[in-house]
Amino acid sequence: MGTSTTNPRHIFSSHSHINQAAKDILNYPVGEIPARAAITVEIVCPPCPLQPFIDTQYPDSKTMSARPGVYMKYLPYRYDEVTGKLLTGGSYLFDSYADAEGYKRWTTEEFEVDEPRVKFWEREMFESRRSWVRRVVEAWNFRPVGEHAVGKVEQWRYEGEDAEVALHEAWPLVKSEAEKQGAAAIWLLHGGKEKIVGIQLAFPKVTGKVDQESARRSLAAAEQHPSLEQFLPKALRYERIFRRTSLLLTLWLPRSRAAGGKELTIPLYPVVPGISHGHT
Repeated sequence: MGTSTTNPRHIFSSHSHINQAAKDILNYPVGEIPARAAITVEIVCPPCPLQPFIDTQYPDSKTMSARPGVYMKYLPYRYDEVTGKLLTGGSYLFDSYADAEGYKRWTTEEFEVDEPRVKFWEREMFESRRSWVRRVVEAWNFRPVGEHAVGKVEQWRYEGEDAEVALHEAWPLVKSEAEKQGAAAIWLLHGGKEKIVGIQLAFPKVTGKVDQESARRSLAAAEQHPSLEQFLPKALRYERIFRRTSLLLTLWLPRSRAAGGKELTIPLYPVVPGISHGHT
């Protein structure tokens, strides 16, 4: 995720995105999502234009999404209103909790990038980063993943008994309320002994048209929806520890890639630029 803007490979070209657009997204049906674990990552980077950002994250994300058990990934972005810093990270789903733990260990201890080689998380451009491994209580796609355009993450620390059973019991109501808000997807997550509850939502664009005004309206609409905290188990006391609503830069779809379909989608293209090199 470098920041250089002088490399000629960063000159915008939509060719690679058009090639991908001709393919279908495969193996991501509407309905229950069969993932059992998730990782949520929060990263703060210096101000960076979108074209070099989307270009330089591409080879890294391609490698990362091919790791064992990765089901899908949302790559969010927004710019801090005061500092202009890039707020990004990722929301991942995995087939199993062991896959998620293995992925986190690999990115921390083994995965190297750039020249000269550095460990992924030791890149200078990462001013700060945090990550959390969570169990998936339940997860659901209300709409095809190609329509997911905005991500909204909330996490709470809670006091009380282990919430696993209570969260399963609360799921039908939480899911129903998310659907009423027009969500495209919801993941209900639990941090086990850490006593953390998380909700990842995705929302569609507010209109079929893709332009800057539509993107702004889509982000604002998702932010304005009330928190689903009120529908979590009543016996627990909650303290919100994280909340962010972001546009989705890319969705990585390894199951689709394995079946010969799209490996990724850029839901807000052409407001968000396509990948200008190395992508077919």
